[in-house]
Amino acid sequence: MKRAHGIPGLALAVLLAGSAGLVTTACSTNVSAGRQIDDAVITAAIKTKLAADTDVAAHNIDVDTNEGVVTLSGRVDTRDAKRQAEAMALNTDGVRRVINNLSVGDATGG
Repeated sequence: MKRAHGIPGLALAVLLAGSAGLVTTACSTNVSAGRQIDDAVITAAIKTKLAADTDVAAHNIDVDTNEGVVTLSGRVDTRDAKRQAEAMALNTDGVRRVINNLSVGDATGG
């Protein structure tokens, strides 16, 4: 019986620990916890799309979402890859706007 009692207690502890993280994050911004979760889902969806596309170097692209506004930053090899990354982001459910701050070419300018 003690074991059965401990499992719900453990589940409650995990739930509270997870909730504490959301509350802490929610307190540092004016964005609701629900919107933050939606933004995280959008970010994950875009990263998944980018990773699946062989023409876009997804490992060089940072994706941040705030209230449905996605910011792409980092570096891609070509202008086509930059446009393609933006189009993938725009065609993701929940995205209101994309700010494309991707640089084209290598860091040395060559």
